[in-house]
This record gives sequence, C-alpha cells and structure tokens, in this order.
Amino acid sequence: MKFKFWQRKSSNANPYIDDAGSQDDPLAVTEAVKVPFRKRLRARWEGYDDPVEYYLMEQQLDDYRRWLQRMMVLAAMPVEEEAGELDLDDEVGNWPPERLKLYGKLFDRGIMKPGGHEYAMELAKPLALDETMSCLEIGARLGGTARLLADKFGVWVTALEQDGELALRGMERSVATGSQKKVPVQQYDPLVPDFRAKYFNVVYSFGEMFLVEKKDTFLLKLTESLREQGQLLITDYVVTAKADESSGNYRQWVEKEDIKPHPWTADRYKDVLGKLRFDIRIAKDETELHVSQIKSAWIVFLAELQRSGLDPDFTAFLEDDMEMWMRRVKMLENGELAYYRFYATHD
Repeated sequence: MKFKFWQRKSSNANPYIDDAGSQDDPLAVTEAVKVPFRKRLRARWEGYDDPVEYYLMEQQLDDYRRWLQRMMVLAAMPVEEEAGELDLDDEVGNWPPERLKLYGKLFDRGIMKPGGHEYAMELAKPLALDETMSCLEIGARLGGTARLLADKFGVWVTALEQDGELALRGMERSVATGSQKKVPVQQYDPLVPDFRAKYFNVVYSFGEMFLVEKKDTFLLKLTESLREQGQLLITDYVVTAKADESSGNYRQWVEKEDIKPHPWTADRYKDVLGKLRFDIRIAKDETELHVSQIKSAWIVFLAELQRSGLDPDFTAFLEDDMEMWMRRVKMLENGELAYYRFYATHD
C-alpha cells in the first residue's frame, strides 16, 4: 500500500499545499499541489497513478533529511564528559547495542530487513514448512526470521551470518528465548562454504546474497546441501542493463554498504539455477514493493523521532544508516538495481 502523506495529521501547515487546499480533503489537496512536468513523467514511469502521491513522498523525505541534519548538528555539540566515563570506541564493532536498537525500531524485532515479520511470512508460504523440515538461512543477521519460522511452523533452522558480531548477538537471542538448539545462529565464510551435504529441505536468503562474491561456487555448495526435492528461496538485489559501475550513483552505493556488494543480473541467476537443475517456479521483480517497504519504515521511524525527540543513542549511526538505505532506494528507483524473488525446486 502506498502512503498518502498529505493525509498525515500534523500541527504544521504543509508547505507543498496551496492555501486553497485542505489537509482534511484529499481531493482538494490533489488539485492544489503543483507538480512539475518532469516529476509527473517520472511518477508515471515509476508506476504511480497519482503523480501528487509520488511528488509529496519525495518532498517529505527531503524534509526529513533536512530535519535530521539539523538534529545531528545539535547532537554533535560538545558535552562535558562525566567523571570516570570510559571511552569504548575501540571496544565496539559495527553493531553496538545502540545501532541494533535503531534497527529494532526500524524493521521489526530482530528481522532487520524491510517488510519485517509480515513479509517473511508471505515469502514462506510456498515452502509448506512443518516440524519435520530442516532449513538453512544465508544472511540471517540476528536470526529473527529463523526464530519466527521456527516458532510458527516448528521447523529447524541453521541460521548463518557473515558478520561475526551479529552472529554472536543472534545466538545470544536464541539462547535467551530457549531456541538455541532449534535456531543456532553461526558465523560463516562465503568464500569457504562448508554446508552439510544432502541435509536441508529448504535453503533461503532474504536480501543478502548480493554480498556473496563467488556465487557460482556458493550456489553449487548450497545445491549439494539440499535433500531430494529440496527448495530454494532467494530475494536479492540484482543489477540491470542500466547499471554502470563507473557512475557516481553506483560508486556511492557500493561505498556506503557495510560489506562490498557483488550483485548478479536476474538473467544470470536464472541461467546458473537452470544449470544446477533447478525448476524455477517464481522469478518476480518486486522492486516496487521493496522500495515502498523501505520508505514506509523510515517515514514511520522518523515521524516517531519528531514526536518523541532524537534519541542520543542513535546519533552515531542514524545519518549513515539512513544514507545507506536512501542510496539503495535511489539505485532501485533509477533502474540500475532491481529486487527479485526466486523460488525453485530441485530434482
């Protein structure tokens, strides 16, 4: 569902609405907003029936960015250090508790990915999971998706994560919930894949395979880990014919990611999976849905920050993480990246 931002209640007047428009009357607002011709064309290109909706969404995200920059300036003002306070900068990695707290608010309790629990459950529908099945997750983050599926369907999930810090914290959460045997979260090295042969009924990965460098070898090892009639479910970022690795947009996107991306094209996925004797049942472009999930999460999150005030714990990470996600969105919206879902079965 696309947001109708002009219907969001606010104590401040909307600067993009003429005085003649009323925020309580969506039709009046639509008529009052003056959308530039280029924006109207871009809105149609992006699949928006109403160019006003697209225009206001862009404008509101720009407003949030300017507001965030002002808050970051205030947060950066020097504060006298308390007596006995320890400098922990050298003792924390990429995922201190404050950054995890940010992602917990942004993308749903431990999932750390757009769409949260609802989208994870939707993706799992074709798998027909039950308590007799074993799954392998690639790019598990904190293991939130794995624990969700284990809780809902009784399935056993080995959750693998590249980042050792996330894997450790994810295992701590599995222990805390008593699911350490059913959902172990472990670090893995994608360049040296070592999976149990012919053991798993399902292998899945949600938006993480683009970070794996040698995917040909990796997918072969994943295939060898599947039992007879095994299933493969992948959602991932793929590059399109418009992608240009020398372009400023592309370089800026790569630089901002925590791990260097190594994306394939959708056609290469199809070709390699075909050679590995997979029957591809679904190969669907879900870019529009993914972009709306990202934007919705950030808009809700930033609106809450505006109401409650900027949490000082977020200040060290908020701007960089917002910039990373907005660069992904920019790549998706300009057509250099797409977000695909692949579902396949193996003979």
